[in-house]
Amino acid sequence: MSTDASKSAGVAAYYDKAAGIVPEFTVLNYGFSSESEPSAVPDDNPERYCLRLYEHTVRNSNLTGADVLEVSCGRGGGASYLFATHRPARYVGLDLSEENVRIANERQSGPEFMLGNAQALDFPDASFDIVINIEASHLYDDRKAFFAEVLRVLKPGGHFCYTDGCWANDDCTQDLLDAGFELKQRLEITDNVIQALQRDSDRREALFDSMAADDLRDEYKDWGGVVGYRAYRRFADRETLYFSHLLVKP
Repeated sequence: MSTDASKSAGVAAYYDKAAGIVPEFTVLNYGFSSESEPSAVPDDNPERYCLRLYEHTVRNSNLTGADVLEVSCGRGGGASYLFATHRPARYVGLDLSEENVRIANERQSGPEFMLGNAQALDFPDASFDIVINIEASHLYDDRKAFFAEVLRVLKPGGHFCYTDGCWANDDCTQDLLDAGFELKQRLEITDNVIQALQRDSDRREALFDSMAADDLRDEYKDWGGVVGYRAYRRFADRETLYFSHLLVKP
C-alpha cells in the first residue's frame, strides 16, 4: 500500500472511530467568534461557534438557489444549517468517513450526503456554483490535487469558500493562485478561532470527560481544541495559523 493511500485510510479510520466514541458532535471544527460580524445562529445552540465558522466562510457568497458542494462535510451539521438558512437548490455533502456520512444521513435533512475523495471528485466538469471546504485540507494527501478538482467542478464565475488552519510557514494561498483561482479575499482569523475555542472549551471538555474510553480523553482533548491542550496551544503560540479565503473560478 502506498504512503498516500495509508494516510487517507488512516484519516478515514480515525473519524470512523471518533464517530462512535464522541457521537454528540454534529459539526467538527474549531469555531469562529467575532463581535463585529453578524450572526443568525441562536445563542443557545450548543454548537454555535462551529456554525459561526460556516457563516463566516460563506458570508460573501449567495447560496440561495445555487448548486453547492461541501467537500469533507463531517457529520453534516454545518451543511444542514446552511441548507436551512440559505435554501440552495442543491447541497451535496461529501466525506471520506463512512461513519460521518452515516451519521449525517441519519440526523440531518435537506442536503445529500455521500462518500467521496476530495482529490478525485466524482462529478462532471462545471457542476457547482459554490464549493465549500472547512478545516479539512490539511489532512489531505495532495492539497494541490484537491484545488485542481475544485476548479474543475466549479462553473465559470463560481465561488470557492475555503477555510483552514496551517503551519505558520505553510502559506497555501500561492497554491490556490497556481491552480487558477482569482483571489477575492484572504483573512487571517486565528484570533477569532482562539476566542471561539476559549468560549467553547467547557462544552468540549465535558463531552470528552463523559467518554467511556477514559484512556483516550487526553488524546481527544488534544484533537478537539480544549484550552491548554495541543491544538489550542499551537494556535496560541502561533505555530499554526488560520485563514479564510474567497476565491473565484475565472
